[in-house]
Amino acid sequence: LEVLAAELSKAGPAARKLTFLGARQPGGATMTALTLARLLSRHGKVVLVDLSPCSLALRAISTDPSAPGLAELLRDQASFRQIINRDRFSQVHLVTTGAGGADRALLRTPRLNLAVDALLRVYDHVLLDASAATDLSAELLSTQAHAIVLPEPDMTAEQRAQRCAQLDAVGFAKVTMLSERPHVAEQAL
Repeated sequence: LEVLAAELSKAGPAARKLTFLGARQPGGATMTALTLARLLSRHGKVVLVDLSPCSLALRAISTDPSAPGLAELLRDQASFRQIINRDRFSQVHLVTTGAGGADRALLRTPRLNLAVDALLRVYDHVLLDASAATDLSAELLSTQAHAIVLPEPDMTAEQRAQRCAQLDAVGFAKVTMLSERPHVAEQAL
């Protein structure tokens, strides 16, 4: 992940929007995204946006675990200032799904695209943790985005190549398939 972070830091605008994808492994993509976000925050402004269906990991490391999130923003119950909070262990800013995160329909509205676009104007890197979220729009996840895929441990090389080709076909600007499940313990703190 340190090598990837260095490459992304040097890539400039081509690596501003990063979409993390993973399947079946609860929290795996979130912890990988968090580790990479912490590494990237050493050289720029970074926000990690939780779009996963059931992640509580970002709330656990947040300076304000009860802060409103995307659901409240999209319902006009909170401002951008209120939904952006900090990782207790780094300079990474965090945006959670919010208290209404169980209402996945909110995350499929065009207003979410506008919110992500607004974040892209402020941050050097906007990381979207989509994990196994298959209910989000391809446009939101792929438009001008670099996909970072956390593969299943049992995926063959052929399956990995096929998955990369599928993601390329839906419009990702670049696809990076991690070669193995990274160890994401304390190395990025």
